[in-house]
Amino acid sequence: IDGAWSRYVVFLKSILPADLTLDGLKIVVDCAHGAAYKVAPAVFEELGASVIATGDTPDGTNINDGYGSLHPKHMCQLVKAHNADIGIALDGDADRVIVADEQGHIVDGDHLMAISAIQMKREGNLQNDTLVGTVMSNMGLEIAMRNQGITLLRTAVGDRNVVEEMRKGNHNFGGEQSGHLVYLDHSSTGDGIIAALKTLSVMIREKKPL
Repeated sequence: IDGAWSRYVVFLKSILPADLTLDGLKIVVDCAHGAAYKVAPAVFEELGASVIATGDTPDGTNINDGYGSLHPKHMCQLVKAHNADIGIALDGDADRVIVADEQGHIVDGDHLMAISAIQMKREGNLQNDTLVGTVMSNMGLEIAMRNQGITLLRTAVGDRNVVEEMRKGNHNFGGEQSGHLVYLDHSSTGDGIIAALKTLSVMIREKKPL
């Protein structure tokens, strides 16, 4: 991977805290035959993980065709077949992510937001102790956040609406149930690889499976 791709890999690798590695983790990465077909496997491998890549042979017409976050069944099957620790399914433009736990069960955006928001609050990194979501987020997320002293603000559906509310209220984390997660300290839009790395960092810190 050369040029801009190489610089992007370096940036993404910096998202994982410097004292952590992915050593010992087995990760299924479904690239949806899309934009991240080179970058995503490289990032996780270079951080130490054993990677089973799939959906990584784009031909110009097969983007999102039976693979990726729109079709996560394939990823879930590979997680179970390879006894992987986690499955990561990106969509074609890699701005959203859906993951599977070690049993091949889907973990959607609401769960990922809860995992990250709680960790960010513990570390003092969740601005205003607020998570920005949408009207599509489950009431369970709102209750879980309230129990952790975190306010869930809701917007209309669409990551643009989420980002606008984040900027308006000076909040730094938000997203959608669909897997668009925005970490405004790192990126002005959703990035599935960043979201996956943030989830992995919590798993490693907590020494717990997803």
